Amino acid sequence: MNIKPFKLERYYTVNEFSAKYSLCNSDSEAMTINDLLSFESDAKDKFHNLWLGYTESKGHPELRRDIASIYSVIVAESLLVCAGAQEPIFLFSRGNLNSEDEVIVQSPCYQSLQSVPESIGCKVSNWNVKYEGAKPTFDIEELKNMVTNKTKVIYLNTPHNPTGFHFSKEEQEAIIKIARINNIIIFCDEVYKESEHHPEYAIPSFADAYENGVSVGVMSKSYGLPGLRIGWLTSQNAKILEKVAILKEYTSICNSAPSEFLAGVALRNRKKILERNLNIIKDNLPLYDQFFDRYSNLFSWHKPNAGPVVLVKLLFDTDDMGFAEKVLKEQGVLLLPGGVYDYPGFFRIGFGRTEIPEALEQFEKYVVKNLMT
Repeated sequence: MNIKPFKLERYYTVNEFSAKYSLCNSDSEAMTINDLLSFESDAKDKFHNLWLGYTESKGHPELRRDIASIYSVIVAESLLVCAGAQEPIFLFSRGNLNSEDEVIVQSPCYQSLQSVPESIGCKVSNWNVKYEGAKPTFDIEELKNMVTNKTKVIYLNTPHNPTGFHFSKEEQEAIIKIARINNIIIFCDEVYKESEHHPEYAIPSFADAYENGVSVGVMSKSYGLPGLRIGWLTSQNAKILEKVAILKEYTSICNSAPSEFLAGVALRNRKKILERNLNIIKDNLPLYDQFFDRYSNLFSWHKPNAGPVVLVKLLFDTDDMGFAEKVLKEQGVLLLPGGVYDYPGFFRIGFGRTEIPEALEQFEKYVVKNLMT
């Protein structure tokens, strides 16, 4: 298999753990094992007496039931538990695509949605974001016109990383109509599901709403538990899942028993975790509002209605990769430049962590010193 280096992950590998501050992380605030176990009175004893043998390849039945509680149509039998979100993304593409297939990818995106199909030999067409002023949009009519008789999969991500865009219910229904007429699979990265800033912005999972919909979830983003490395793939289409399950026996085989147990505790108490994480987001967003008001001549942004990330446009002439490098070198603040998405002129910020106020203060020091002269 010949696959491109993963630009975003390479960037984080080199810079994430050496940066003093971060303004660009895509996850919510993490917690300790002790904090997580405190949600249930008997969880600590159960955890300490956990059997450390092999687990079921599809995931523990209780964990699959806990995951299924997130969905309205999907049941435990329609779920495959995986290692994070990267494994199901990779295995779905390898198991369900052939070299003569064409795919459409909502772009910019998490690179594996493009690079894995490319490595198989598929033709990949990007459904690119457009900006109306500072507001990101995706043109449904354009998507309709991109479909051919060879289109096998439409890859989506909502709430969207990195733009912060989130489909409305009407847009979702229009996309499903296009896919159903043309017998196309919709693969949706839904790692930010349940992170809508207000309930009215929530839409159904594509796996719930469409018989050939495939949805990816993970403990990392909305729930702030990336250290568990627990994700999942779900679909009403059993044939799609079976192809992934067969390939999983060549990768992780099964999941970590402690991680599965802890993920179950988190999901049974996810409303408390989500409330905490959404409060952090709601505390941080006004700080960004004030910052971008002060420097509206330098930066443009659109406050999203879901998720903990958004793209910010640079309004002055500079290389975004070089700009991020200078900010990191001078103030120790990590930004994610648009260049890692092949989308120059922007940088990604996050607002799901408690460190944001301090990191933003350090970034402002760079702006005042270097851009306000």
